[in-house]
Amino acid sequence: MKRYIFAILLLAAMLFYFSACGGNGQVEQPVQEAIGGIFHQFDNLGFSVEFPAFWEGKYGMAEFYFEQDYGTTYLVAIYHLGSREFGGILLWLGRAVGEHFTYDNPPRPAGGSIFLAQTGGYTYFINFPSDVQHNYLEPDSESAVEYRKMAGPWGEQSHWDFLIDSFRLID
Repeated sequence: MKRYIFAILLLAAMLFYFSACGGNGQVEQPVQEAIGGIFHQFDNLGFSVEFPAFWEGKYGMAEFYFEQDYGTTYLVAIYHLGSREFGGILLWLGRAVGEHFTYDNPPRPAGGSIFLAQTGGYTYFINFPSDVQHNYLEPDSESAVEYRKMAGPWGEQSHWDFLIDSFRLID
């Protein structure tokens, strides 16, 4: 008798699941996952990220490093191709040696910073430019409008949230 009750409950649960999913057995995915992104893996820095899909063909990257008293800091500049002559920087992805940065004490560039992780003797972060990085003399130009679209919005579910959520350390 217990087997029949278990089978009936299992069948009822399955029917409820399939009817709740519109009969196709698939759960609707959040919009960010459905849109997808452009995957980048930085083996030399030990992490990967995704950029929003609409950035495709509109950005470039340049890696560089500098020595400080506590060790070497590596940065990947992500810039807008159409605004490169004006700087075009959208953000810098960074990895610093040591644990002198924390959630309460992130790197403090003038444009702001987001602390991503701290593990294995490294600190990972994003830095932002503090100034206009597009043609400010022609703010309605196609390249200036595209730069602003790529750099914003700063509200809920921004491009930065997409990037932060996609950050993964490489083993």
